[in-house]
Amino acid sequence: FIYMKNSITRCTALTREKTFYLLQRAFQKKLRSYAAVLERKLPGTVGGGQNAAYRIPQGEEITICHVIDTCEYCADTVEALEDLIRDKIGDKYKEKIDMGEEQGAFQDVTAKSIRVLVSGLEQRLDAPLKEISRTNWSTFDMVGEESSYVRSMHLTVHPVVVQVRELIPSSYFRSFCDKFALTFASTYYRTLVGLKRISEAGTQQLLLDVY
Repeated sequence: FIYMKNSITRCTALTREKTFYLLQRAFQKKLRSYAAVLERKLPGTVGGGQNAAYRIPQGEEITICHVIDTCEYCADTVEALEDLIRDKIGDKYKEKIDMGEEQGAFQDVTAKSIRVLVSGLEQRLDAPLKEISRTNWSTFDMVGEESSYVRSMHLTVHPVVVQVRELIPSSYFRSFCDKFALTFASTYYRTLVGLKRISEAGTQQLLLDVY
């Protein structure tokens, strides 16, 4: 963006008409390309169709958070850049200055990044969710402390949430939490509904685990 501002300064010293407008068009092309570069830093999907999901390699959530931060900065700076260009360009070109598509490209990558974080964290809970399904709750006869799957979920979710909270703006963190809570609650509910037979003690244990 510093290079772009310097280019604007050099260009407007000579002309504020068509050449400046073409320079702005070149900026637009490069900004869209950069948004695509950021999107390619996200992991690809596993599965297909409605079952498509994302698996995040250990530690890669940091990269995704950096993508979110970069996209937020770019979206805000593109808006300021548009105002600067519109202010300096010749009158007959002012109405043609619109960088909303470029700003939207960065916002789209941000939204996708949050979806990837949510999906990736949910995929990491696959093992403890399967543990619920594999447990024979019909013969469960003793209510104790929280089940091992609950502890496994906590050990998986807590460090990721703490790290994400430290790395992305609070508004995006709230969005991430809201989306993950909604997705996890739905998956957890489907897992419980899928259990065939549950003893009274098993029911009490599952209720304890919920709390």
